[in-house]
Amino acid sequence: MNALNVYPVPDGDTGTNMLHTMRGALEHARKADREPAAILAGATHGALMGARGNSGVLLSQVIRGVKDAWEPDGVDVKKAFELARTYAFAAVAKPANGTMLTALKDMQEAVRHEKGDADGLLGAAVDRGRAAVDRTREENPVNKAAGVVDAGARGLWLLMDGALAALEGRFVPGPVPPASSGPAVAGDAGSHEIASWAGAYDVQCLITDPSRPIEDLRREMLEFGADCVLVVGDETVAKIHVHTLYPHEIIRIATSAGRISDVVVEDLDAMSAQHEAQTGIVVPRPAQETQALAVVSVVPGDGLGRIATSLGAHVVRGGATMNPSTQELVDAIKRTNASHVVLLPNDKNVVLAAEQAAALAAPLTVTVIPARNVAQGMAALAGWEQGDAPDEAIAAMRDAAERAHAIEITVAIRDANVDGAPVRKGEHLALLDGALVAHAPDELAALATAAKSLSETELFTLYVGAGVDDARRDAAASRLRTTFPGAEVEVVDGGQPHYPFIVAAE
Repeated sequence: MNALNVYPVPDGDTGTNMLHTMRGALEHARKADREPAAILAGATHGALMGARGNSGVLLSQVIRGVKDAWEPDGVDVKKAFELARTYAFAAVAKPANGTMLTALKDMQEAVRHEKGDADGLLGAAVDRGRAAVDRTREENPVNKAAGVVDAGARGLWLLMDGALAALEGRFVPGPVPPASSGPAVAGDAGSHEIASWAGAYDVQCLITDPSRPIEDLRREMLEFGADCVLVVGDETVAKIHVHTLYPHEIIRIATSAGRISDVVVEDLDAMSAQHEAQTGIVVPRPAQETQALAVVSVVPGDGLGRIATSLGAHVVRGGATMNPSTQELVDAIKRTNASHVVLLPNDKNVVLAAEQAAALAAPLTVTVIPARNVAQGMAALAGWEQGDAPDEAIAAMRDAAERAHAIEITVAIRDANVDGAPVRKGEHLALLDGALVAHAPDELAALATAAKSLSETELFTLYVGAGVDDARRDAAASRLRTTFPGAEVEVVDGGQPHYPFIVAAE
């Protein structure tokens, strides 16, 4: 099965994923009480906990369907297939043809129209499923290009055939004959309606006792822009499986709903390359739709990166003491796959490199909004209405950046004269839009003095830097609230180095 695996990402692990899932189901089933309902509940929980990959998560929903079809006199096989189909399709945002899901649909329809006992119903599913698996070679353009049947569909059929074999008393442990595959067929898989390759990482985790419905988590991940989003489970545990360029964002969404465990983050590009080297199968990747407008934002910390990404930006790490190169900016611009790109340097020392990158990125149209600090850049992103025409969106972003102010708190590393003021080594400096406005032995005093110069401010956003503990964070937020009792103060983990606090004032 691993050798067949080319869809939706050629990572070569469908067989392994389904094996992990079944092992989890068996382990928990064997630990359960010897009542059928308890065994089925244990198997369902174990399958969800042990699920790996799309195929494993979908298989866990098939097993869930069997559990929920249990009645005092046994499993209602027709209901089990119906529920399995419902649960599995609900887990996928965009079901595609020629996959495990379409094989399951065909099996369910065969069972629905069949009469007889469990043997007869499963026999109908196996017969129809065999033909459905064979059709996946033609129905799925990626499978067709590789000349193979769908690995997940093949795995599902093997399990159904195994169940039938057990009922008929013909099960014999041993090697399974390989699925036949035809010669590779030339063709461009990217020109068909299939799930897109939209991320460089595969992210999986479990959420124990999720505080939010799985439907909300799935919707938030889809709105964020992740691909191949599977979120399944119940109020006791949820299983997440997502493909994304930004794994930290998926983990952030997951942790917002509870404690996570069994976290797996894998590089899909590396897995794909390994699969191609082992099998010789090279799968063309679907062309991405060109966007009218994209934004590239330079940020100095992980927390700021998460925020910028959630607002729709493509993030480049950089800023004070770690300015990105012109080439890094050009590469980021080209990766956006947009006809017009806005570049936010977010640091006065990055503006020149941004302007050079804009010129070198031709023939792409690049607009540099010369945000000179993080506050201006974040204000611009917050003001971006992604449905607006590029000219309107850029005007709104530019206006938001110009109206934003930033207070940056740092420490003097030597005696110096800054903006006409003598500063001693170790003093805390407060810069307002890059100019020194306060210095003091105490960072809170410097912060309060700088903030008082912004008397019209209604909202302060306090971005907390790397290494700042909770006590310092809370003290800074409290000083701002005391200094401006009528203003709102938001506290955000920015993760930026060198500046314990950056305050955006609006």
